Amino acid sequence: MGIKSLLASLLLISATYAQLSGRVGPTTPLSSKQSTICNVLDYGGSIGSADIGPAISSAFTNCVLKHSGSTLYVPAGNYNMQTWVTLNGGSKWAFRLDGLITRAAPTGGNMIAVQNANDFEFYSANSAGGIQGLGPRLIRIVTSNNWSIHDLILVDSPEFHLVIQQGSNGEVYNMAIRGANLGGSDGVDVWGSNYWIHDVEVTNRDECVTVKSPANNILIERIWCNQSGGSAIGSLSDGTAIQDIVYRNVYTNGGNQAFMIKSNLGSGYVRNVLFQNFISRGTAYGLDINQYWSSQSPGSGAGVQLSNITFQNWDGNVVDGVQRPPVQLICADGAPCFDITLNNVNMWSQTDKAVVKCESAYGTGLSCLKSGSSHTSYAIVTQSATKPAGYTTPTTMSGDLASGFATNAAIPTPTIPTSFFPGLPQISPLAKNL
Repeated sequence: MGIKSLLASLLLISATYAQLSGRVGPTTPLSSKQSTICNVLDYGGSIGSADIGPAISSAFTNCVLKHSGSTLYVPAGNYNMQTWVTLNGGSKWAFRLDGLITRAAPTGGNMIAVQNANDFEFYSANSAGGIQGLGPRLIRIVTSNNWSIHDLILVDSPEFHLVIQQGSNGEVYNMAIRGANLGGSDGVDVWGSNYWIHDVEVTNRDECVTVKSPANNILIERIWCNQSGGSAIGSLSDGTAIQDIVYRNVYTNGGNQAFMIKSNLGSGYVRNVLFQNFISRGTAYGLDINQYWSSQSPGSGAGVQLSNITFQNWDGNVVDGVQRPPVQLICADGAPCFDITLNNVNMWSQTDKAVVKCESAYGTGLSCLKSGSSHTSYAIVTQSATKPAGYTTPTTMSGDLASGFATNAAIPTPTIPTSFFPGLPQISPLAKNL
């Protein structure tokens, strides 16, 4: 490696880890998890199987748990699955999914749940393995530490594609997620500590990559919300505890919003958050804080306190900036937002007319924001907006979809792209290219 490449790599690592509280991912290399290969074909499974679930469960129980440093392996091919599996425990192991698993039962719940794992890697070596859900939740990783999931394709779950529930030190990357044009089809939902999520494409009509509570030290970057509901923090209610979050290099093509912080009353806090380098085009909403979000039942508190929130380097447009503002900051009257900063935010409307809205919000960079330290509540202020001097028509990506996928037709299985933000390559190469 040349000195320039080395310096560039060190700068990237430094910039990444500055947002995290420590290292992420497995603590041992993938090569150390290949001493025993637990092939599902040796545990009752077969290519073309009507139900690969029992073979996955058997390979895990009778092989992975008995051999540290092992890999549970589903070879390339097509498999149906009727029995959902929960893989509980295990340390220093991997799940290699090179085949395509298709749901073949009406059962709800999680098709594959991984619980209490440590030093764990879930991946596809050919960057083509995945799950065709046709209905239920696909993958849930629960209270696990020091892990990664990458190079997988998740298709058609109207009840969450990937859920990361608590735990710590995880990395998610090189993922393609495709759901229907349907609410509840979340792409990635994450809560926990010290997570790095990058190079992910999501198509659906709900959450793209969204942080839930409680959460701290999470870095999310190079995200492509391609006809998606858009990324968010929330929805938030009582006892919210979210801090030290960074979203950067997020590209949104169509859908609900460029980004939203959403709650309805409640209590707790969201603080120390940076939203940097956002590009969006043709979304319904743009930069949207809504602490009276009507789709959520009200919490019992006066409001979630938002503070030290920065939006930097935004370029984008909404469909109709009068009907739905390109920027609105609607904060809770019982817990006004403060230290809200907009820096080089150039959001506009495809109709060439727009308004901006603020309520109980304090900070700089938007005309309707109030200044001062009293932070008392104030009624909603709606102001006519002019096109920002720095606004330019948002760039596009070659794989941009013109619309989402209908609920009454099969969703095609995509390939994993090699770029997730205009002009930037993926951070880690696809596994098939290693």
